[in-house]
Amino acid sequence: MRSPTSPIAVDDSLWPLVRVTFPRVITNAQQAELFARVLSYLKPGQRHVALVDFRQLQSLTSEQREQQWSFLREQAVLMRQCSMGIVALINSPTLALVARTIIHRIKPSVVPYSILASWPAAVSWAADRLRDNGLVEHASQVRQRLVVVPGGRVG
Repeated sequence: MRSPTSPIAVDDSLWPLVRVTFPRVITNAQQAELFARVLSYLKPGQRHVALVDFRQLQSLTSEQREQQWSFLREQAVLMRQCSMGIVALINSPTLALVARTIIHRIKPSVVPYSILASWPAAVSWAADRLRDNGLVEHASQVRQRLVVVPGGRVG
Protein backbone atom coordinates (compact mmCIF):
# COMPACT_ATOMS: atom_id res chain seq x y z
CA MET A 1 0.00 0.00 0.00
CA ARG A 2 1.28 3.46 -0.84
CA SER A 3 2.11 5.94 1.86
CA PRO A 4 0.43 9.35 1.92
CA THR A 5 3.60 10.84 0.43
CA SER A 6 3.72 8.46 -2.53
CA PRO A 7 4.08 10.08 -5.92
CA ILE A 8 1.40 10.11 -8.57
CA ALA A 9 2.49 7.18 -10.76
CA VAL A 10 2.51 7.72 -14.52
CA ASP A 11 3.07 4.66 -16.72
CA ASP A 12 3.30 4.95 -20.50
CA SER A 13 4.76 1.46 -21.08
CA LEU A 14 1.66 0.57 -23.13
CA TRP A 15 1.82 3.72 -25.25
CA PRO A 16 -0.45 5.24 -26.56
CA LEU A 17 -2.20 4.29 -23.31
CA VAL A 18 -1.05 6.38 -20.36
CA ARG A 19 -1.96 5.08 -16.91
CA VAL A 20 -2.01 7.51 -14.01
CA THR A 21 -2.42 6.17 -10.48
CA PHE A 22 -3.11 8.51 -7.59
CA PRO A 23 -2.00 7.69 -4.03
CA ARG A 24 -4.25 8.27 -1.01
CA VAL A 25 -3.27 11.93 -0.65
CA ILE A 26 -1.53 14.31 -3.04
CA THR A 27 0.22 17.62 -2.58
CA ASN A 28 -0.16 20.67 -4.78
CA ALA A 29 3.45 20.15 -5.89
CA GLN A 30 2.67 16.57 -6.99
CA GLN A 31 -0.33 17.80 -8.95
CA ALA A 32 1.83 20.47 -10.63
CA GLU A 33 4.36 17.75 -11.57
CA LEU A 34 1.52 15.70 -13.07
CA PHE A 35 0.33 18.67 -15.11
CA ALA A 36 3.88 19.14 -16.45
CA ARG A 37 4.01 15.45 -17.40
CA VAL A 38 0.65 15.68 -19.16
CA LEU A 39 1.90 18.69 -21.10
CA SER A 40 4.96 16.69 -22.16
CA TYR A 41 2.52 14.39 -24.01
CA LEU A 42 0.24 17.14 -25.32
CA LYS A 43 2.73 19.68 -26.65
CA PRO A 44 4.43 17.42 -29.21
CA GLY A 45 0.95 16.39 -30.38
CA GLN A 46 1.16 12.79 -29.24
CA ARG A 47 -2.31 11.20 -29.47
CA HIS A 48 -3.11 8.98 -26.51
CA VAL A 49 -5.76 7.58 -24.18
CA ALA A 50 -5.49 8.15 -20.43
CA LEU A 51 -6.66 5.68 -17.78
CA VAL A 52 -6.63 7.57 -14.49
CA ASP A 53 -6.98 5.47 -11.34
CA PHE A 54 -8.37 7.47 -8.42
CA ARG A 55 -9.41 4.42 -6.35
CA GLN A 56 -6.89 5.05 -3.55
CA LEU A 57 -7.34 8.83 -3.45
CA GLN A 58 -9.19 9.94 -0.35
CA SER A 59 -9.97 13.51 -1.38
CA LEU A 60 -8.79 16.63 -3.14
CA THR A 61 -8.64 20.05 -1.58
CA SER A 62 -10.82 22.76 -3.07
CA GLU A 63 -7.61 24.39 -4.33
CA GLN A 64 -6.61 21.16 -6.11
CA ARG A 65 -10.05 20.82 -7.69
CA GLU A 66 -9.83 24.42 -8.90
CA GLN A 67 -6.32 23.78 -10.28
CA GLN A 68 -7.60 20.73 -12.17
CA TRP A 69 -10.48 22.69 -13.65
CA SER A 70 -8.15 25.52 -14.66
CA PHE A 71 -5.66 23.10 -16.24
CA LEU A 72 -8.39 21.38 -18.26
CA ARG A 73 -9.79 24.72 -19.40
CA GLU A 74 -6.36 26.15 -20.30
CA GLN A 75 -5.30 23.02 -22.20
CA ALA A 76 -8.63 22.40 -23.93
CA VAL A 77 -7.30 23.00 -27.46
CA LEU A 78 -4.31 20.68 -27.01
CA MET A 79 -6.48 18.06 -25.35
CA ARG A 80 -8.98 18.10 -28.21
CA GLN A 81 -6.11 17.61 -30.65
CA CYS A 82 -4.20 14.92 -28.77
CA SER A 83 -6.46 13.01 -26.41
CA MET A 84 -8.47 10.11 -27.76
CA GLY A 85 -10.22 9.87 -24.41
CA ILE A 86 -9.90 9.79 -20.65
CA VAL A 87 -11.36 7.13 -18.40
CA ALA A 88 -11.39 7.80 -14.67
CA LEU A 89 -11.50 4.80 -12.37
CA ILE A 90 -13.27 6.00 -9.22
CA ASN A 91 -14.89 3.81 -6.58
CA SER A 92 -15.99 6.67 -4.31
CA PRO A 93 -19.38 8.18 -5.16
CA THR A 94 -18.23 11.50 -3.68
CA LEU A 95 -15.08 11.66 -5.83
CA ALA A 96 -17.06 10.57 -8.88
CA LEU A 97 -19.41 13.49 -8.30
CA VAL A 98 -16.45 15.88 -7.93
CA ALA A 99 -14.94 14.58 -11.18
CA ARG A 100 -18.23 15.00 -13.04
CA THR A 101 -18.56 18.53 -11.65
CA ILE A 102 -15.07 19.47 -12.87
CA ILE A 103 -15.74 18.00 -16.31
CA HIS A 104 -19.20 19.56 -16.67
CA ARG A 105 -17.82 23.02 -15.90
CA ILE A 106 -16.19 22.81 -19.33
CA LYS A 107 -18.84 22.97 -22.03
CA PRO A 108 -18.69 21.08 -24.34
CA SER A 109 -16.58 18.28 -22.94
CA VAL A 110 -12.97 18.64 -24.02
CA VAL A 111 -12.54 14.96 -24.95
CA PRO A 112 -14.51 11.73 -24.80
CA TYR A 113 -14.53 10.54 -21.20
CA SER A 114 -16.02 8.00 -18.88
CA ILE A 115 -16.11 7.65 -15.11
CA LEU A 116 -16.25 4.00 -14.07
CA ALA A 117 -15.93 2.02 -10.84
CA SER A 118 -14.49 -1.26 -12.13
CA TRP A 119 -11.03 -2.00 -13.51
CA PRO A 120 -12.27 -4.35 -16.28
CA ALA A 121 -14.78 -1.75 -17.48
CA ALA A 122 -12.13 0.99 -17.47
CA VAL A 123 -9.63 -1.16 -19.39
CA SER A 124 -12.33 -2.09 -21.90
CA TRP A 125 -13.32 1.57 -22.39
CA ALA A 126 -9.69 2.61 -22.94
CA ALA A 127 -9.10 -0.24 -25.39
CA ASP A 128 -12.28 0.66 -27.28
CA ARG A 129 -11.05 4.25 -27.69
CA LEU A 130 -7.77 2.97 -29.14
CA ARG A 131 -9.62 0.59 -31.47
CA ASP A 132 -12.07 3.30 -32.55
CA ASN A 133 -9.09 5.48 -33.49
CA GLY A 134 -7.62 2.79 -35.74
CA LEU A 135 -5.15 1.37 -33.22
CA VAL A 136 -6.49 -2.18 -33.22
CA GLU A 137 -3.19 -3.84 -32.32
CA HIS A 138 -2.62 -1.45 -29.41
CA ALA A 139 -6.18 -2.05 -28.19
CA SER A 140 -5.61 -5.80 -28.25
CA GLN A 141 -2.32 -5.42 -26.38
CA VAL A 142 -3.99 -3.28 -23.69
CA ARG A 143 -6.75 -5.86 -23.21
CA GLN A 144 -4.21 -8.70 -22.94
CA ARG A 145 -1.77 -6.94 -20.60
CA LEU A 146 -4.25 -5.28 -18.25
CA VAL A 147 -6.64 -8.14 -17.58
CA VAL A 148 -7.24 -9.07 -13.97
CA VAL A 149 -5.71 -12.43 -13.15
CA PRO A 150 -6.60 -14.69 -10.21
CA GLY A 151 -5.47 -13.12 -6.96
CA GLY A 152 -6.53 -9.64 -8.07
CA ARG A 153 -3.25 -8.80 -9.82
CA VAL A 154 -3.12 -7.04 -13.14
CA GLY A 155 -1.63 -9.28 -15.82
